[in-house]
Amino acid sequence: MKDFVKALYVDLIHRIDVVVLDITKSIHHPDIKDRFISDTLKQFSDIRLVMQNALDSGILEFETANGNNITLYNQVLREFNAIHSYRYLAIKNYRDPEVFFFRLIKRIYDEHRINATPPIVSTISNHDTYYWAEPYFEIIALPAGEESSLLNLPDMYHEIGHLLHSMFQGKSCELSTEIIRKHFIKEMVRIEDDGLGAHYLELLKEAQDYWMTAWIEEFTCDLVGTYMTGAAYAWTNLKLLSTAHGSGRIFEYFDSHPANEARMTIVLMMMEKLGLTAEKKKVEAAWKVFLKDTDGFKPKEYTMLFPKKLLQQLVDEFYEFYQNADLASYPEVLAKAGSVSEILNIAWDKAQADPMAYNQHETAVFEQLKKDFKLPEEKTKG
Repeated sequence: MKDFVKALYVDLIHRIDVVVLDITKSIHHPDIKDRFISDTLKQFSDIRLVMQNALDSGILEFETANGNNITLYNQVLREFNAIHSYRYLAIKNYRDPEVFFFRLIKRIYDEHRINATPPIVSTISNHDTYYWAEPYFEIIALPAGEESSLLNLPDMYHEIGHLLHSMFQGKSCELSTEIIRKHFIKEMVRIEDDGLGAHYLELLKEAQDYWMTAWIEEFTCDLVGTYMTGAAYAWTNLKLLSTAHGSGRIFEYFDSHPANEARMTIVLMMMEKLGLTAEKKKVEAAWKVFLKDTDGFKPKEYTMLFPKKLLQQLVDEFYEFYQNADLASYPEVLAKAGSVSEILNIAWDKAQADPMAYNQHETAVFEQLKKDFKLPEEKTKG
């Protein structure tokens, strides 16, 4: 068995070496050459050293250590796979769309005064996993083709929200976290006192855990998207919900994401907080029609899991925190013409006002952005 384990270690070291050699012998775009490449090589070097040290120490020669050695191998393998997926593939895929998106996100960071190095935006996702972010690896991933479509781009601000949540260590919702915890404790006591059954008690315990591990962050990312782009984020959110039209899933929730109804509610609350009254009325009117048409079943426990007072608490704390952090809101950046947020809002206005002429508008916008970024219209060169 020890020889088998040793073979695993040697194989993984070789796999790391192959990837590192490929990175070091390749010519990289200046956007990622100095920062992203060196950091990635260091991450691979660090996990390789763990494997090599185990080989050099002689611990792999002892059958009694097989269990611990396999555990260590699996740990390093997971790290290798993560670096490979979120760093190496982004490096290999750094082409024209990535060049465009890097300039776009740098502009977004400048417009909103985000005092951090922008992440790499890579088209390594697909339409099933859609947009996602990995703050630890400094990457936002989008499906291929998003560099030619404006109506989904507000969702990139949601992914920026994950990076901000990580950068500020969740401090935009510290008070809310404790209030949410107390809410569920109080509800669980009430359920027990009223003898409403173990079913509801289990749902509350599960939901409290989801709030703490994922839902709070997802809600704050929706708030980032709305805070930075206003109605554009709300329309894009409604666009995504329309893909499940008629399915009745609007009140469903998962361990990783809260219910879509609650997410749209908190988006509308943030629009109200920003003073976007007219825009909110338009979105809310469409949202009410959507709710009526979908005719979703609202579970009895729903209001216990997503009370509006908790959503409002998140909105209020979030707004105060990011105002103090000097993150420029949508109304503020709108004062300066030509912001990315304004471009996205105009796109949604155009798409709804004159759908047949929208594609021409969208094409013109991307042509202008490429000129602004000093990129060739047809093909960028790395």
